[in-house]
Amino acid sequence: MVKQHGFTFIEMLLATAIFAMVGLASVAVLTSVTNSDELSQEATERIQQLQRTMLMLERDFMQISTRHVRLDGEAPVKYRLYGEQYLLESEDHGLSFTRQGWRNPGHILPRAEVQLVAYRLQQGELQRLFSLYPDAVAGSEPLAQVLQQDLTAFTVSYLQGEEWLEKWQDSVMPKAVKVTLTHDYLGEIERIFTLPSGMVVQRTATNPDANSPGQNRQNNNRDSPANPDNPGQPNDPRRGQR
Repeated sequence: MVKQHGFTFIEMLLATAIFAMVGLASVAVLTSVTNSDELSQEATERIQQLQRTMLMLERDFMQISTRHVRLDGEAPVKYRLYGEQYLLESEDHGLSFTRQGWRNPGHILPRAEVQLVAYRLQQGELQRLFSLYPDAVAGSEPLAQVLQQDLTAFTVSYLQGEEWLEKWQDSVMPKAVKVTLTHDYLGEIERIFTLPSGMVVQRTATNPDANSPGQNRQNNNRDSPANPDNPGQPNDPRRGQR
């Protein structure tokens, strides 16, 4: 008679324990991979959001206009770029200016092509405020666009000569603007934007002698028939001496 061999009770318990440990390890690895993927996606979204924010700032600064700023429907101030702390109810720094290049082909949309924009920090969000028209009606609320979240500070500095200023209230443009964002996860991010009109802030005066009425009159008389210095006229006696 042939004996039949099988697993003992202890062997079954040991196999079950090993299988359970392998299963738990697999679940732990899967959970770790899932969490890492979620963290990676969140970090990627933060980086992409930061890139969009910097791109928006760069576009606004690159197309900045020399038009005077009008705040809250009041009379236009003499500043073309207005920036200081707590401007427009900001929890930190704020700035406002007008920009060009807001395309509206054929004026199809009910808005202007010159846009009044402003930046401020409220409740940890970097907000971009803009109006449909550069001269907004008094009491009208601007549209708000959230560019960045989880911020603890938003500081702006303005380059004048070799010095960075914390406040700008001048009729001319600074050479550059430095924006510093303090993020809960990304830390401190600093970016310097060079303004296109920062190098040339005033029009070059034309030569008054070149465009004066007396000079033009002298140039016109030089070609007139009565001018004796014009050798091409019929009454010039020098024609007969050739």
